[in-house]
Amino acid sequence: MLLCLFGFNDEKKSLMIQQEVPPDFNFTIDSGGNDSYNSEYNSFYRKYLNENKTIKVELTKGEKEKIYSFIVKSNFFKMPVKFQPKAGIIIVKDPNFTESIVVYANGKKKWVSYNTGYTNDLNDKKAKPFLELYEMIWDILYKKKEIIELPESNIYYE
Repeated sequence: MLLCLFGFNDEKKSLMIQQEVPPDFNFTIDSGGNDSYNSEYNSFYRKYLNENKTIKVELTKGEKEKIYSFIVKSNFFKMPVKFQPKAGIIIVKDPNFTESIVVYANGKKKWVSYNTGYTNDLNDKKAKPFLELYEMIWDILYKKKEIIELPESNIYYE
């Protein structure tokens, strides 16, 4: 019985270790419009009509762990490169944006994108884990003091 308990304890530890943020973990996120962020360089970029601004925005260890945990939970590395509708009624909107996330972890790189102006209900359902991850990351970033203090972009899309 003790051997069984020790065996289970080791399995539990190995599962916990797999969830740890790997040392090479970083990501970029792009709104397809005015904002993007690169966690490797702690750089937030915003486009303006006559210039682009870059500011330093660091994520806490807890924020990185939350993001990485959601990446693992959502099976990000198994997502398609592009979420695009295959059949059915396709909704085409303009303007449209290609929202994207690139993740580097454990020596792997994965790019995933979603076009806001070329989709349908089935595609949106399949893209739900990606869209939740995308929203979660922006929610964290847009609460950062440095970004709050940055003027809104003066580029508007109609």
